[in-house]
Amino acid sequence: MPYVEYACEGRLLFRTETTEDVQFVPRIHEVVVIDDVPYQVVDVEYWARRLGSTDRRLVCPTVYVVPIAGVEWEQRLERRVPRNKDGKPPTRY
Repeated sequence: MPYVEYACEGRLLFRTETTEDVQFVPRIHEVVVIDDVPYQVVDVEYWARRLGSTDRRLVCPTVYVVPIAGVEWEQRLERRVPRNKDGKPPTRY
């Protein structure tokens, strides 16, 4: 069964098992939340490994993340809050 590994600061955080057809791999600069702690994806490596005795290869991605500071995370969440509209923009003729 293929898997996706998540690593932070040189150590493996965890591994998720997926199917061969569907693998969710986050993109670089995307934010993932792991155990209520936000991390930013900084790199994704793909490793090809042999599968069985045939020449078939299995691609296993490793996602490298770094923790996001609490202040920066609060600012990001604040920017995501929709703002109330005060009305229509002024009409210019």
